[in-house]
Amino acid sequence: MKTTRVKISDLEVGDQILVGYAYSEWYGRIEAHLFGAKTTGRERQHWGYATGTISKIEKPRKSDTAFQAGKYLILTIDGVPDRHRFVKWTKATVVTD
Repeated sequence: MKTTRVKISDLEVGDQILVGYAYSEWYGRIEAHLFGAKTTGRERQHWGYATGTISKIEKPRKSDTAFQAGKYLILTIDGVPDRHRFVKWTKATVVTD
């Protein structure tokens, strides 16, 4: 398994990424977490650790972007409940064969 790091804005539907998720008491919902080169064992234990396939990429509606216009994308990842917002310049680890 080979991996590369890319910006969220460069991802495409069908890309496989390293991802985990956990329930956030702070937000009161499931939060996804993207893993990188410096991911610790403690992070992997807390968030879980798996490969997820991106099934949908959405741009926020204009009504949602009053304070953060164009600065994030909403991803739906197979195997991870709900949709998740990520800042466009955040990097994800993409799995390639």
